[in-house]
Amino acid sequence: MNSGFGLFLKYFSRALMILLVMPIINSARGLAAKSQGDDTAEQAGRITLNPFMHLDPIGSLAILLCGFGWSKPMPFNVNRMRDRKKGIIILSLTGPLTHFLSAIACNLVMNIMLCSESIRMKLALSDITPIFCIFFILTILSAINVSLGVINLLPLPGMDGFNILYQFAPPKFLNWYHSNYRAINQASTIILLALFFMPTLTNGLFDPLGWLIGVVSDLLGGLTSWIPSTFGS
Repeated sequence: MNSGFGLFLKYFSRALMILLVMPIINSARGLAAKSQGDDTAEQAGRITLNPFMHLDPIGSLAILLCGFGWSKPMPFNVNRMRDRKKGIIILSLTGPLTHFLSAIACNLVMNIMLCSESIRMKLALSDITPIFCIFFILTILSAINVSLGVINLLPLPGMDGFNILYQFAPPKFLNWYHSNYRAINQASTIILLALFFMPTLTNGLFDPLGWLIGVVSDLLGGLTSWIPSTFGS
């Protein structure tokens, strides 16, 4: 495949992530909050698939250029939830799980496509055909969703993973966190940036985040990888 066209497909896939997938992720969060008694997102008109209601200029640009970014924060009021602790846990799990389900959906379509011998032959040739473009786009969308799901589950402040652990933290930790809130969040940002740039700085020798993403990607891929061998022609 022409490298220029491959680059176009990569950015096109990231644009689809912004315009199609991120509204689904955010709407799922809003529905999760509503199920727990908080309809703040619904009242703000944020439970919608209209991408322009979810766009964050910097976050969208980051997704487009780097494959990682964010959308406009969803408005929530945890004090309106029937069970605050349970509500926060469900809300924090919804985003990553929706990303993983989106990746599984992409993998499912790809593996159904691979059931056809003619499609497998066309993909092997790497010729620029509609089938090849669709497969390529689905591959990128799956990878982005897995990456965002894993990153959001990291136990770092600002991430869903930290919000979940926070609900089970002992009072001593909570007091320490609130007493050092600013410094801890600055350290969290540094750690996250270090995880992103570590492969470059170590010439690919040390990439814990990439390893973790790869493990999750393999696990999710295994859920549908059996389809071609079972139903393939």
